[in-house]
Amino acid sequence: MQIADPLGVPGAPLETLSAVMARFAESDLTGGKLILVTDRQGERPRAGYAALIVTGQGGGAAAVVTAVAFGPRFGLPGAQALSDLVRWAKGQDLPMRETVLNSSDFTRILAEPDAVEIGQLLASSNPSDPGIYTLRPVPASG
Repeated sequence: MQIADPLGVPGAPLETLSAVMARFAESDLTGGKLILVTDRQGERPRAGYAALIVTGQGGGAAAVVTAVAFGPRFGLPGAQALSDLVRWAKGQDLPMRETVLNSSDFTRILAEPDAVEIGQLLASSNPSDPGIYTLRPVPASG
């Protein structure tokens, strides 16, 4: 599996979303999937997400990891960018999945992903309902 350098800017939801849209504007995403990666279990109102977008299958598979820039952790722009990313994936017929990592692995894996770790992220991800990401929860204070 080919793994691209992380895409986007940490903590910058609009810039990261724009980078994703530009990167995949002309791509064939058949057989691909979107995996949202977070370090918060059961805390969606405070969650920040990176996205792992896998394209193709088998030996032709490629993976692109984004910076941690989506979700309510980054205020209303982060929640909106997460909603827009999920709607885009749904429009591309990409299955949605989610995985939770502990904080140290979250930072390390997203900064310098390798093929083994990406494979483990894929294996540990669970199907997820796109609706829970498009409702745009109000960011928690504090």
